[in-house]
Amino acid sequence: MKCQNCQLPVEVDHSLVDLSLAQRKLLLNSGGEPPSQVYRIPQERLQKLSHIRKPSELSLQKSVVNSLDSYVFLHGDSSTLQRSNNIIASSGEEESGDDEEEDSTTKTLSSHVNALTNIFNILSSKGNIDYPVCQDCCDLLMQRLKSEYDDAIKERGIYSSFLSRLQKQQELDALKPKKQIYSSEEVDGMKIEQEKLLQELLELEKQDDELVQEIVELEKQLQLKNEQQAKELQKQNLEDLEKIEFVKEVQSLKNQYELTLNNLDKLRKTNIFNETFRISHDGPFGTINRLRLGGFDEVRVPWQEINAAMGQLVLLLATISTRLHFKLDGYRLRPMGSFSKVEKFDVDAQDWVSYDAFNNGEFKLGKFFYKETSFDKALECILAVVDQMASRLSSTSTEQEVIELPYTMHNDKINGITIKLFGNKPNIEWTTACKLLLTNAKWLLAFSSSRISPT
Repeated sequence: MKCQNCQLPVEVDHSLVDLSLAQRKLLLNSGGEPPSQVYRIPQERLQKLSHIRKPSELSLQKSVVNSLDSYVFLHGDSSTLQRSNNIIASSGEEESGDDEEEDSTTKTLSSHVNALTNIFNILSSKGNIDYPVCQDCCDLLMQRLKSEYDDAIKERGIYSSFLSRLQKQQELDALKPKKQIYSSEEVDGMKIEQEKLLQELLELEKQDDELVQEIVELEKQLQLKNEQQAKELQKQNLEDLEKIEFVKEVQSLKNQYELTLNNLDKLRKTNIFNETFRISHDGPFGTINRLRLGGFDEVRVPWQEINAAMGQLVLLLATISTRLHFKLDGYRLRPMGSFSKVEKFDVDAQDWVSYDAFNNGEFKLGKFFYKETSFDKALECILAVVDQMASRLSSTSTEQEVIELPYTMHNDKINGITIKLFGNKPNIEWTTACKLLLTNAKWLLAFSSSRISPT
């Protein structure tokens, strides 16, 4: 057995195991049925009920009766519907009461369970409570029923008080004097007044229609005005947007113009020749565009780098003379990269002699005889060109712009150091002379920058 409310196992009391016939009838008839006079059964159903045969009138064998588990019989004169799995078995028990009482001691556990199940089913069909229930659920159910009972008592009191008030009201209404009957004159006056009020009502309805029509017209005018105002606002918004875009575009053009002016000023202040020919130093070496000019035993500089530096120096001098429109007296510069040349006019031969401003580092017999090479002649010509260009700039300048190179140059010497190698390897003295030569060339470039046209 399980509680039909919480579905927990229920231990059946021993008093319900062996029930007599009288106890079963007492349980079945105490289902809390209302009195029979409350129900009004139609006459047709009563006639049908009279033709129904009772279970006692059926001649069924006991085995057949026990096998019927799900039949429903109408039992007794109260026409109560008894639903049970073994209702026929219980009817059979009524017929043979004495025999079953004698054999009650021989019943099995399954028969007791079936009998209790039938009793619980019948009790459940007679009320709103499903049996069996455990003690806790029974307590909760009693509390709920008690609460419902208290609510019903309160509701009955409310209805009773309301009924008493209605009765008092009816009594008071009965005590009031009856209305007097109006005279014919009063009735005629009331009809006239009714007609006046009706006429006034018609006029008011007419005024109401006119006002409704006027409201409709005003709403149309308001809608047209709103649409016109919306169009004007849209037009104004478009104009404002165009104005904002125009202002943004003008401001952008102004910013671009200012940026262009700044870049132009920056470019005007920039000396393209100083940027193109960067003359500096790297320790004991003089450099032009990061190319070293010189070398000695501790630091060997390849001739490819020296030749490239000489080519940049020749290009610098040629650029200055070209831009200043100086025609060199007795010299011509041929910038050809790492294989640049310098030409000198020979008065005796009345012809131009070309000297190589580069050295391939090949072995030559002239170095044993301390004889100058074509490279030495080119270096000597370069010194003469720098000196000649400085003199030309000084002659064309004012007294305040006299050019004085930091190191004096005479023939093949600069600041007393010869610029010639005579076929030997580069040494520290020759490196220093080349460094001084580049320094004089840088000064020459600085003095001539203000006069050189960038075009």
